[in-house]
Amino acid sequence: MSKKNLLNLALLVFVVLLAIVIFLSEEEKNTELKKLTDIDINDIKTINIRHNSNNTSIVRNTENQWQITQPINIAANNFRINTILGLLNAPVHNQYTLTQIDTRETGLDDSQTSIQFNQQMIEFGIINPVTNLRYVKLDNRVYTIEDVYYPLITSHFSTLVSLNLLPANCDIKKIVLPQQTIYKDENGIWHSTIDSSADSIAETIQHWQHDQAFGVHQSMTRKELGNISVYLTGQEQPLSYSISDTQPWLIIARPEIGLEYHLDKEAYNNLISPAAHNQ
Repeated sequence: MSKKNLLNLALLVFVVLLAIVIFLSEEEKNTELKKLTDIDINDIKTINIRHNSNNTSIVRNTENQWQITQPINIAANNFRINTILGLLNAPVHNQYTLTQIDTRETGLDDSQTSIQFNQQMIEFGIINPVTNLRYVKLDNRVYTIEDVYYPLITSHFSTLVSLNLLPANCDIKKIVLPQQTIYKDENGIWHSTIDSSADSIAETIQHWQHDQAFGVHQSMTRKELGNISVYLTGQEQPLSYSISDTQPWLIIARPEIGLEYHLDKEAYNNLISPAAHNQ
């Protein structure tokens, strides 16, 4: 075979392979599921969740952080809020017009659960028992999506609360612990009512400002093992905590807002009894 024919054959093979690649790429692209919406999650400023008689309102603040404003005012868990925002771009398996599906049978006729992103409302129906997909209604259409958002949306609002013990960037001026009080004097120098080093005091302050719980839950009636008051600059009333348990982990509650923070048991030495830990 001549060099010219070999070249032509090679070009033909290249063209065929290129066509196959393009075809497979287009086919893969065409098999991608349609998204529930094309809304950019960065454009969302407010989120309102309704489940039965409970309402949770969340807003994005000027620092691009999420803040729960109802039923209480407290910092939100940004990771979990971003998870919920994923609903906007959730893959759709099937879609129907309202004349194609019975909204009573899908639980959408009188939905008890909805979420509103800015002005966009999404209502939740039941799970299809055959496909295990959740029915949702958006505008005048019904869609089926994977059931990964409903459990988080319908849980107690505490699951959306920040894991931080204190507000971000707060300035502590005094901490009243069961065995000591740590306070800042007029010159900005830290002191303790017991014999405690400056390093120990600074470490305790750092733990209170930066430590996180591994879970925040609705508070339960528990025995009281001690109390803590954290005074912040600019706030007359302290944040009050009740020590509820120390085994197998540390639980400190804020009864006035109905929340409790679960931390590893090692946090007791860092937050509650730092002097004993550093001796």
